[in-house]
Amino acid sequence: MSLQQRNERTGRAELQSAGWDITKRDAIAFNAGSETPEHKLCKLAVADVLHDRGYRIDSEVEMGEGEVDIVGYANPDRINPIAVECETNPDDETVDDKLSRYWENEPIAECYILPVEEMPTGIHEAITWAESEL
Repeated sequence: MSLQQRNERTGRAELQSAGWDITKRDAIAFNAGSETPEHKLCKLAVADVLHDRGYRIDSEVEMGEGEVDIVGYANPDRINPIAVECETNPDDETVDDKLSRYWENEPIAECYILPVEEMPTGIHEAITWAESEL
């Protein structure tokens, strides 16, 4: 078993044992509610960056306290997963809420809250922006 496969199995098992609904494939999903095109583009840009960095990607990951936009796990160099939320106009209260639900006391090494309104709307520019944010 390769290091990548071991980290993938370990990361997925850790998240699943904490109640996170992680799949065994890279996946980008849309929220059951309404998402703006900018929000969808942000998720895609984040997924592209994390995938290029060697992470497995899952999105709209259900866990006990809600759904996380993007989870990256099973990086060959890092065991611990990261979570990313794409938020439109996040205020301090929203940021604090997301961090307390998705990061504190959870098997997540890092949690990022990306302000969608600051993202450029061209795909290549959005990816470059996401690279700098992560």
